[in-house]
Amino acid sequence: MKIGIFKQTPTDTHNYTAMKTKLSLLGIIASLSAVVTVSAQDSAVTKPVGYHTETILGDAFTLLGINVGNAVAAAGDFDADSAQDDDVDFTTLLTNGTPYTVQNTTSGESAPVTGWDATSLTTALNVASGDSYEIRADATIASIFGANNEAGLGEGDATSADVVWIPQDDGSFRQIYRAQAQPPFVAAGWAEIGAAGDAGTVTIPFDAGIFIQRRQADPIDIVFVGHVRTSATTVNLLSGKFNFVNRVLPVGITLGESGIETAPTWKDGDAATADIIWLPNGSGGYDQLYYAAAQPPFVAAGWAQVGAAGDKSSVELTAGYAVQKRGDTGQVTVSIPGDLDL
Repeated sequence: MKIGIFKQTPTDTHNYTAMKTKLSLLGIIASLSAVVTVSAQDSAVTKPVGYHTETILGDAFTLLGINVGNAVAAAGDFDADSAQDDDVDFTTLLTNGTPYTVQNTTSGESAPVTGWDATSLTTALNVASGDSYEIRADATIASIFGANNEAGLGEGDATSADVVWIPQDDGSFRQIYRAQAQPPFVAAGWAEIGAAGDAGTVTIPFDAGIFIQRRQADPIDIVFVGHVRTSATTVNLLSGKFNFVNRVLPVGITLGESGIETAPTWKDGDAATADIIWLPNGSGGYDQLYYAAAQPPFVAAGWAQVGAAGDKSSVELTAGYAVQKRGDTGQVTVSIPGDLDL
């Protein structure tokens, strides 16, 4: 994986030497110029853009996160607990028919925007007066991988094409693939297994890790380019399940820096009882990390790895990872390192 952040107008001079590399459509325009967003207080804010390269393994399922997204459409501070901001006109900043997600950047939580008027949002997000927020248009299959599959995923039918697996809250997955044209009955385009219509508009939650099932033998590298979030992200982890999580930032965050283990519902213990973080190891397998509970005088509290000795607090979170939640359902906030310059 290759990562980077552009602070100003980026010029991509990197040489990507993998077998095949495709540039994601998301953020190509944004990567050509400085990013300016409009806040609720009518001040111009420059936001960083960045990129990261993910290798999609051949004949395998690859777990990854898309750590960049769309530009901020609106930002400011809430004036009331009901997601109200009297300093903004959402009807001029947001576009009807476009799906949005609002993030409470004070708490890290996020939720879909289901409606709005001039000064208030309709959303299930928990907010309090004075909390800061950002609203961004949701990424879609077409915006991430290209309306015409510029990312280069393998095309075909439901049994032969590469498949993007998007996790849902109920534990199921939406399965999206690039249909190859079969005149006169099938036109080329994004399709969903078990559903009709254009699947290019299917959204990918920004905090979710996804799988790409590659059915071709050769690997492919995809460069994702877009806007970088600069605040911590809070995710909800469900007990008794594997939760697929996006790291969100396109830079390395170590387990020791993440603060994950400080969440009230994070379960420490040993390899058989603790919550487990599954990190893709780049060869189709996973490293399993957990926060070991202190067992004096032999075991000190700290990050450990199943089947490996030593302190693992310096291990970095991968772009996407899974959390096997053995403890209670609850929220975990992945902190941003204090020395990270964004």
